[in-house]
Amino acid sequence: MNSKMPGERKFLQSISHLVHHIRGGILGFDDDASDVPLNGDQHAVINVDTFVRETDWLPEMTPAQVGRKTAVMTISDVVAKGAKATATMLSLCVPKDYSSEEAEEIVRGFSQYCMKSGISFIGGDLGTAMDVILTGVGIGLAPPEGIIPRNGAKEDDVIAVTGPFGLTSIGFEHLLRGGSLPDEMKHDVLGAVYNPHIHHDLVSGLAKEGAVSASMDSSDGLGITLNTMAKQSGLAFVIDNLPVPVEVVRYARENKLDLLKMVMEGGEEFTLVLSIPSEKWDTALDIAATRDVPLKQIGYAQKGDRVVYESSEGILDISPSGYDSLKGWD
Repeated sequence: MNSKMPGERKFLQSISHLVHHIRGGILGFDDDASDVPLNGDQHAVINVDTFVRETDWLPEMTPAQVGRKTAVMTISDVVAKGAKATATMLSLCVPKDYSSEEAEEIVRGFSQYCMKSGISFIGGDLGTAMDVILTGVGIGLAPPEGIIPRNGAKEDDVIAVTGPFGLTSIGFEHLLRGGSLPDEMKHDVLGAVYNPHIHHDLVSGLAKEGAVSASMDSSDGLGITLNTMAKQSGLAFVIDNLPVPVEVVRYARENKLDLLKMVMEGGEEFTLVLSIPSEKWDTALDIAATRDVPLKQIGYAQKGDRVVYESSEGILDISPSGYDSLKGWD
């Protein structure tokens, strides 16, 4: 009798013995991307990501936005590792009766984002399927000492993020469940879900100055990102400053929503979560400022094995809940 898929993370654990680790590679099988040594001075950093219409195409999202978001998904994990993204490829599968004009718009959105980001879109593959499926491949380059894994946090490191959280939670609440959306929030909320932004060269800049020890993209949710980084680093993370805009706090209060859950389980922010040596914090702030990145301290690493939030009501555990590609949001 065949058993059902157990969920993304358990399934990945079950197949880890089938994956070969290239000698000299920095990143493990369970990191955001993979790396291939090219020579002693440079590694290729490679990522694959997939967008499926049935699960990922939000209401009122345009085909060009779908292509753009797939490019963001693909590139985000490459730059999170400290690499300079240099090239992308795209596999596009659509039903046989799919509109050729809409398919072209999808590719245009993907290509245009890459072009504006200084990244070459060099081709890919076209096929047929029962649904619209986009799979992007991102390729970047980095020196081996500049590749930043997710498991490198050290005790007393500053835990920081590169943007606010909670806007996508409001967007999903509005688009998928019919929740109200105040006019004054539409620009920020819909921009967050339709046109997410990533910071391309922050991690590489921090790495050059030894100002980052671990890095991970938060697209599966801040809560699971923090838990993953803490567990793989063998530490506890204490969050004492929620990265949440005032308008999100107000929205949660007025709609009787759990603010911590909105911040930790929203997902698809594509915001970087970083651990930074405390003695390098001022350096990191200077580097971020030169790149117009709103780097924000949200906590610190210490001995232990939990991820908690020090709230005004006491210490609360942060759940490792997040997006599972086989089950959705857990």
